[in-house]
This record gives sequence, structure tokens and C-alpha cells, in this order.
Amino acid sequence: MKATKLLPILAVVLCVPGIALRALHLLNGFDVSTGLPTAGDKWIWFVIALFALSAIVYAVLALPLKTRDKVPFEQLLGTKETLFRMAAVVAGLIVAAGSLGYLYLTITTAEQDVAAWARVLEIVYAIMGVLTGGCMIGLAKAQGAQMTEKSAAMTLVPLFWSCLHLLVNYRMTCTDPKLASFGFGLVADVMIVLAFYELARLLFGKPAPAMLAFFAAVAVTMSVSDIGGYGLAMLMGIPSMWSIKMVLRGILAAAACIMLAAELFCLCRSDAAQTAAED
Repeated sequence: MKATKLLPILAVVLCVPGIALRALHLLNGFDVSTGLPTAGDKWIWFVIALFALSAIVYAVLALPLKTRDKVPFEQLLGTKETLFRMAAVVAGLIVAAGSLGYLYLTITTAEQDVAAWARVLEIVYAIMGVLTGGCMIGLAKAQGAQMTEKSAAMTLVPLFWSCLHLLVNYRMTCTDPKLASFGFGLVADVMIVLAFYELARLLFGKPAPAMLAFFAAVAVTMSVSDIGGYGLAMLMGIPSMWSIKMVLRGILAAAACIMLAAELFCLCRSDAAQTAAED
């Protein structure tokens, strides 16, 4: 097996220790009554070490994809596999349904000290989320045929949505004294933006499949570990530290990573197949 094929597998498998360590960090690194970080927490360093080491491994495994910069999109990500389409549909439905729920909460929930522009931003973010869910499903179908200008445009909507997702998340947490509990999620959101940028770049710019593979793998591991660790910590008894909208945004990020993971599997599979053909 070519080493590059291990990249998507590792990105998914390393979510397991990531979830466990993130849960331990949330359980031991914050004051139960206030939610503020406590001094001397060692678990945060284990989480950082896991993410840093995984990023290094991902970079090494993605490096061979630099030789595929001139390979057409259809050869890199073209597929009619049922599992890929199923993953894309699941991701798209979760993002669309979750965004509708977020839109409902934004419209019906009265929040104190929230500026009108911030409320409008969240509404636009939720609407873009619904459109993104549809584009994920449509893109999966389009990848089974020759890409057209219309189908290529479907890579731009998730990119714009991911930018709004990062902006909304940062705006809602940047002044919160519990920012330390959100930090890993914000970094994961940056990785999601970069991954969707690299996906669109395959069609609208200078392709760099190695960068797509790296950012997608890091995004999958960090995002799933973050929201999964919070869920596990909640099951283990910590009081709620995040608002319902914060949790929902974490779920939306993880759902987007399902799509990125599916693209990553296709990308690394195509690289292995192309190398075998050349040999």
C-alpha cells in the first residue's frame, strides 16, 4: 500500500485519542463553577502534542501529492463510488438541517447586548449553510462526470460558508473569558476554511492537491476531536460550558469535515492508483 493512502485513515483514526484527550482537558482544565481555565492543567499539553504530531505526519504523507499539481480535477477527485456519495449526502443533510435549526434559534432567541449587524451576520451564515448542504450533495453527483462551469461553482459556496462560520465563531467567543475552551475549535475552523479554499483552487486557481490533503486531514482530526471531546465530557458529568448555538456550530463543522474526509479518501486513492499505473 502506498503511504499516501494512510493519510485519510490516520485522519479518522486519530480522532479517537483526540476525543479522549480533549474530554480529559475539559474535565480537568476548567473550574466547574465558573468554566474558567485552571492553572497547572497538563492535559492541554497532551492535546497540543497530539495535534502537532499528527500535523507533521500528515504533511509527510501529503508530500507525494505535489507531483499531481497538473493532474485534471476529474482524475484527482472524479468518482462514482456509492460510499463517497453517501458520505456527501449525509454531510450535506446535516449541514442543511443544522443550519435551518440555527436560523430558527437566531430568529426566535433574544440575546442581550447583541448588535443588529451581528444578528444579520448569523442569519446570513445560517442561510449560506442551507445552500452549502445542497452544494455538497450536488458536488458529489458532479464529481461522477465531467466538471462544468456550473458544477465547479458549487465548490465556492462551502468556501464562503466556512469563512462565515469562522467569522461567527470568532465574533461570539473572542471576548468570552472562557475562550480557552473554544481555542482548539477556532483553529479547526481555520483549517476548514483552508481546506475548502484548496478544494476550490483545484478548479479556479493553481491546483495544489498536497495542500488540500494536509488541511483536510488536520481539519478532520481537530474538528471531530473538539466537538466529540466536548460531548464525551458532557456525558462524564461536566456542566454545560457552551451555548446551544456554540454546540450546533461545532456539529456543523464536524459535518463539513465528513465531506472533507470523503474528498480526502478520493484524492489519496487516485494518487495511489495513478502511481500504480505509472509503475
